[in-house]
Amino acid sequence: MKDQKEKKVPLPMKVRESTLQELDQIAKEKGVPRSDIAAYRIEHYPIPLTPELMAELQNSANKKYEELKPDMPEEAVRIQRKVMELWKLLK
Repeated sequence: MKDQKEKKVPLPMKVRESTLQELDQIAKEKGVPRSDIAAYRIEHYPIPLTPELMAELQNSANKKYEELKPDMPEEAVRIQRKVMELWKLLK
C-alpha cells in the first residue's frame, strides 16, 4: 500500500453489498483493514472498466489475432490465450 505516514481522512460513500463483501474477503485474506483495500482500488483503478471499454479491448485483440493467424499461427494462439487470461483476471 501507499506510504502509511500520509494523513488519512474519512470518505463516507455507498457501495453495492457485493462490493463490500468482496473488499471484506480480500482484506481478510491479506490481513489488512478493509479501508486499505478500498483506498488501494481508488488510487490504482482510475479508469472504470465499462462495457464499452471491454468491447474495445476485445475488438483490438480480435483484430490482432486475425492479422497474425495466417502468417504466424503460434503467435496468434499465444495472444489469444493471453487475452483469455486477462479476461479471467478482470472478472
